Amino acid sequence: MAEQRNSKIERDEVVLAGTIWLPDRDPLGGVVMHPGSGPSSRTNDGYFTTLGRELLAAGYAVSSYDKRGVGESTGRWEDAPIETQAGDLIAALGELASIDQLAGLPVGVFGHSQGGWVALDAASRERAIDFVILNSGPAVSPAVQERFSAQQTLIASGADEVMMERGLARYDLSTRLARARTPYSAIAPRHEELDPHVPTDEWAWHFWMSILDFEPRKSLVDVHVPILALFGEEDRIVPVEESLSILRSLVPPTRLEAHVFEGADHRIQIGHPPQLAPGYVETVIHFLESHSQS
Repeated sequence: MAEQRNSKIERDEVVLAGTIWLPDRDPLGGVVMHPGSGPSSRTNDGYFTTLGRELLAAGYAVSSYDKRGVGESTGRWEDAPIETQAGDLIAALGELASIDQLAGLPVGVFGHSQGGWVALDAASRERAIDFVILNSGPAVSPAVQERFSAQQTLIASGADEVMMERGLARYDLSTRLARARTPYSAIAPRHEELDPHVPTDEWAWHFWMSILDFEPRKSLVDVHVPILALFGEEDRIVPVEESLSILRSLVPPTRLEAHVFEGADHRIQIGHPPQLAPGYVETVIHFLESHSQS
């Protein structure tokens, strides 16, 4: 039976609470999983649970934690831009790597969605990270990704050309106001003019301003470890083709493995109820095995 350990990491006057799971045999390596956007917990709303079990069964230690202000962690996630989250991820990786059973074994990071930006930034700064798994992780900025998402929402609603133009104009106004560091007191009365996804509270607005123009390309050029990039063909949140193009232009083919799963969504799931796409788990485990020490 897998061993479960509670984790408490103190960083920047914040306590990050999480869990470390160790396989019931000598581990082959370890993975720290970072969740997606918003107030996500260590399970990423249950999404990490299934994959974590599969990784444990394959012989890999797994760690994940509640984001700041979520679950048992202190602080506030809205105060943690991408770079701060990357520091949290590095701290969690350091804790996992310090476990005796993992001495000398590869330990890497898994970032889902917004967590992909976090994983890349962490790997660009921390040489102890041995590999990166991007799970629907955009290779474009948050501003570009959210504009794509807004466009896809309009398409799904049946918007015609005029409605599309107006809808994207609302999004573009929202980003201009964010880049101008417009205070929330000036934003709140204008919500009807703005994109429907513009944050509706002050703290979330400040968070959006802090991450809007994070540029993953800058992180990618400083990442020198293997990257596994996983996407769903039917993802309507992340521009998959554009992200793949950027990854392939900046990461040598010897270090990049990319897969797009047919019919899969942003969580790389298919069906009702949703389940991980066929071949997904096998792809992740094969990547880990190919970068594990014998």
